[in-house]
Amino acid sequence: MTKLQIEKTLEKYAFEVCQGIQKSDWNALARIIETFLAVKKRGGRIFTIGNGGSLATASHMVNDFTKGCRAHNRTAFDIECLGDSSAVVTCLANDFSYESIYSIVLRTKGKSGDALVYFSGSGNSPNLVEAAKAAREMGILTVGFLGCNGGALKELSDLYIIAPSDSMEQIEDMHMLYEHNMACAIRAILEDEWGMEIVKYHPRDIQFRHALFDFDGTLSLIREGWQEIMIPYFIEILLETPGAEDKEVIEEIVTLFVDRLTGKQTIFQCIKLDEEVVLRGGEKKDPGFYKAEYLRRLTIHTENRIKELREGCNPQNYLVPGAEQFLKLLKTEGYKLYLASGTDEKDVIAEAKLLGIDKYFGENIFGAKDDMTDCSKQAVIEKIISENNLKGADLVSFGDGFVEIELVAGVGGYSVGVATDEARRKGIDLHKRERLLEAGAALIIPDFSEPEKLVSFLSGEEN
Repeated sequence: MTKLQIEKTLEKYAFEVCQGIQKSDWNALARIIETFLAVKKRGGRIFTIGNGGSLATASHMVNDFTKGCRAHNRTAFDIECLGDSSAVVTCLANDFSYESIYSIVLRTKGKSGDALVYFSGSGNSPNLVEAAKAAREMGILTVGFLGCNGGALKELSDLYIIAPSDSMEQIEDMHMLYEHNMACAIRAILEDEWGMEIVKYHPRDIQFRHALFDFDGTLSLIREGWQEIMIPYFIEILLETPGAEDKEVIEEIVTLFVDRLTGKQTIFQCIKLDEEVVLRGGEKKDPGFYKAEYLRRLTIHTENRIKELREGCNPQNYLVPGAEQFLKLLKTEGYKLYLASGTDEKDVIAEAKLLGIDKYFGENIFGAKDDMTDCSKQAVIEKIISENNLKGADLVSFGDGFVEIELVAGVGGYSVGVATDEARRKGIDLHKRERLLEAGAALIIPDFSEPEKLVSFLSGEEN
């Protein structure tokens, strides 16, 4: 065979694989992905099996679903290839039969709600068929990556995708592409299905019964976008000073101190602005002047939301997902709940009532007051600990700002960072997440959309 003939042979093979890929049933693969995500969400396991090259693909899937699907330090899939242990495989093949090497282990480790995934070009391998039959008896989902006409495994599969080829090599190529395609798609999906990111577990001997919540961005979305009001306004003020740097430098400075002071009363950010103005040769002013103008601009931004709530719109439109259900569950569990905000107290009380969550806190709603010069949240934390004779470690807090996370972590409490992407009302705000981790958050959540799981974790059941 000449070099040209070899090139043509290689080109023909690659062309046939591409043709097969183009004929693939992507809807079937999408349904398989949805199934795997559902198994993950309910805490099930995925078992993979195959023979020869297909076993290599099954093993490779474990690698990708353990590491490749893992995003931002989160737990990926609970997955195991039943053919990875040569000791187990050869033991069972020698003492029983090769046909039962997978079904025996599956009956030992599997449970209803798990999933069994098999890769097979022919769809007729006896050990895979026996495992699929065992899985169906046990209530384990069966998912086939098959070739040719699907073989016997096609009828035993709850879901399947068939590589459209009779060439075993091309079938295995397509199976690997399907597997890598799934890993990339799942990783993209998990950007919005964040779940709990556990940085540090809480001590098992702690029984939380007192919880402190921030308001804006943690429970309420009424002020969503407030940073886009405050930061440009502060930049505008600083750019007018005699010693102002370039806009990019000013923007970085303002963003940093607004972030760092988020959670304290608004006046603290205005005090810092005044200091920066004076530092650049500007005129010193009463920080209340800056606060009044900021609140005027913010009111324009939020007035329609307040109006909608007063006119009876669904409060869920302006609550972080799952917030009310989570508060209700905590009260059922016997928690005493506190709400502390850097927003003016009268506004916090009024807005909590509009959102229908004031009943979970009763008299324990605290906000900024005109005569308050100390950090209000620090005072609330001290009040909770003192009045209830607690140790700092007995307190759990939920917040989206640097201050509340840092304060509760500082007294030894368990700080949960709520890193909601407020604009989209789903997924996570990566900038907010980084800020919360820096402040000392022990747990990061996107919202409260899995309230039962979060309550279970706090009780130690998920530890």
